[in-house]
Amino acid sequence: MTTERAQELQTAITKEALALMVIHGDYVCTAAEADDIHVSHFEKVIKLIGEAWGLPEGVTTANLSMLDQEREVVRKLGVGEDVEHIMPENELPMNATGMETLDNVWGLFETAVTVDDREQRTVLLNLAQELAECQNLLDWIEKSPAEKDLPEIAVS
Repeated sequence: MTTERAQELQTAITKEALALMVIHGDYVCTAAEADDIHVSHFEKVIKLIGEAWGLPEGVTTANLSMLDQEREVVRKLGVGEDVEHIMPENELPMNATGMETLDNVWGLFETAVTVDDREQRTVLLNLAQELAECQNLLDWIEKSPAEKDLPEIAVS
């Protein structure tokens, strides 16, 4: 993976976390509930991508700062303040395409195979699985004519 692609992956994961906060922030009633929107696993992954691919610390810090800024927005919304999210919804992957999701999943897999720590690999691969499920990756896969005749099976 190139440094440029690693930075793109890090930004994409940041936007996924921001989208999660925007979606769930709409349901926040109090500032305390704002802290319940868990994106800490996204933060870990953003850091791991930076470490695995030797990205400049400032790039990683900028992505993490965006999450902190959005947390503050969600807290303010939770107490009734009228504030805007840090990024417009049309710039966030609210309904990512299959290729966007596949790019992120593959990038996380590619990152996971470069790290030596099992826990770190697990964090990366768990987020890949979460993104595939949240963005309905299987819905984007077209079946061949022969596959369309087969019974559906549950994937878990």
